[in-house]
Amino acid sequence: MYNKTLNAIFLFLVLLISCNTPSSYKVKGKLKNSSGEYLYLKELAIADVINVDSVKVKEDGSFVLKGKNTKPAFYSLSISKNNYITLVIYPGDKIYIEADAKDLRKDYKIEGSDESAWVKELTENLNVAIRQVDSIGKVYQDSLGSPHILELKHRLDSLFDLTEKRQIDYTREFIKKHEGSLVTVMALYQQITPRRALLSPMLHYDLFKRVDSVMMLRYPDADAVKSLHSLISNITEEQIKQAELEKRTAIGAKAPEIALPSFDGNVITLSSLRGKYVLLNFWASWNNESRILNKSLVGIYWRYKNAGFDIYQVSLDKNRDAWLTAISSDGLAWHNVTDFKMWDSPIVPLYGIKNIPFSVLIDKEGKIIAKGNDIEIIKNKLFEIFKY
Repeated sequence: MYNKTLNAIFLFLVLLISCNTPSSYKVKGKLKNSSGEYLYLKELAIADVINVDSVKVKEDGSFVLKGKNTKPAFYSLSISKNNYITLVIYPGDKIYIEADAKDLRKDYKIEGSDESAWVKELTENLNVAIRQVDSIGKVYQDSLGSPHILELKHRLDSLFDLTEKRQIDYTREFIKKHEGSLVTVMALYQQITPRRALLSPMLHYDLFKRVDSVMMLRYPDADAVKSLHSLISNITEEQIKQAELEKRTAIGAKAPEIALPSFDGNVITLSSLRGKYVLLNFWASWNNESRILNKSLVGIYWRYKNAGFDIYQVSLDKNRDAWLTAISSDGLAWHNVTDFKMWDSPIVPLYGIKNIPFSVLIDKEGKIIAKGNDIEIIKNKLFEIFKY
């Protein structure tokens, strides 16, 4: 029994030491259209890019690059800053690549590294989405000044949302299919435009957390995995809720549904006003700023009422008589609803209401097009829409 225990400990120590012993890997291949360029292999570490090896491509286009590592990592194989491909290299890998020296990413072939091939698949799919987004942007820029720009923008926004959703759905399936692979970490950080990440650590927390959990069990020492784990560890529940709120009530988002009773007891839904431009306003009879704003809202309502405009007002009142008296006194001829729960109403966190009055302008399709405490923003948007 004693000898068996010693053997087990010895085996564990051997495995532990072997895991920390650098192992050689090799990247070789052949480039067409080569003219003696230098090829560089660099490790993409957390806070640095580490030069591993470089070589001048031979006259026949062949090359060999070598290095050592103890853990899988991302690498860049490049000729220049904008001419590169990304690889995932594990200890002991023997990778063979065929590519075009003028554009390494164009139709390159790779053998000996499944994950590097998956990087290629992921990148090519993302590039399709990026080209679609670029086309949408070009149509918008070419149409600036058109009398129908608002209608066109709505359609283009819908196309963008659809393109983004498709890429997110693809990414979820990609991560599920290749769970446990380092490439899944890369999939979390795609950018559909230079300033817009496809996924958010807070909005898509479940996906980030799943990848983090799996990869920390498999490759806890990999730089990319440690970086992801640090990110996830620093996200709080409050940050997740705030991110969800911002997305839910962002410009271009569908206004969350509201279904509350009016003064006669009949439930009126916000969506029942679809087909009109709707001003959603949060107020209360006891709030002085709300009562002052009501005077402006009366003017706005009668100005645009016959042009396809309506108001849906949600009161944070608790006293029915005070609410009804304010409606009558202020001359509020539009839809007014409440659940008499004041700040405990579920509508408050749904729209993230911190102060009243607060307004949200919604278009005919139910999308948010303006919001805030400043009524001048709403007035300017309505003038832009109705031209008077």
